[in-house]
Amino acid sequence: MIKNIIFDMGNVLIDFNPMQYVGKLNLKNKEEEVKLFKAAYLNYKSIYMDYGKISEEEFVDHVVQGIGEEYRDKVSEVILHWDQYLTPIKGMEELVKELKDKGYKIYLLSNAGFNQHDYWEKIPAHKYFDGKVVSCDVEEVKPFPKIYEALYEKFNLKPEECFFIDDLIINIFGAKRTGMDGYVFTGDVKDLRKELVERGIL
Repeated sequence: MIKNIIFDMGNVLIDFNPMQYVGKLNLKNKEEEVKLFKAAYLNYKSIYMDYGKISEEEFVDHVVQGIGEEYRDKVSEVILHWDQYLTPIKGMEELVKELKDKGYKIYLLSNAGFNQHDYWEKIPAHKYFDGKVVSCDVEEVKPFPKIYEALYEKFNLKPEECFFIDDLIINIFGAKRTGMDGYVFTGDVKDLRKELVERGIL
């Protein structure tokens, strides 16, 4: 019996579209947008934030060293302040509330850096959550087993009683390897609702 619903954050609770954020910076041309996007979001060191090895501020310094000091303000905007563009996935808050009202415990399992703790409360659905595990705090990322096991241990959960919703199939595979079933969210809350109904969760 499923007792706990586990949600990913980016592209599940909120839309996460880095190229769109870069497009709001009023750069000179498309070439500059691509340059900054690659420097900030296709940077090998970005994963260090998710692992909790560096802060977002330290990552900004690293990016600026590579792209040039003249880009510091723009890099800071999309790394430190991207949450100004935060957009909830339509219909997801209502779904989370409905699950909460039905008696399920609701948890977050997200790959993210330390700043997640600062912007978490900006996400409308956060108020229905019973707890969260963020990768930077456990120094491991999805889809590796340690982060799922950290969730089970922290909240005393049985994996077979949990259902995980994530936008990446590899993360669902990772969950299944630890005994937790799940669903790959494609952006359509109606499809997710249908899946939950078919599984007897809703």
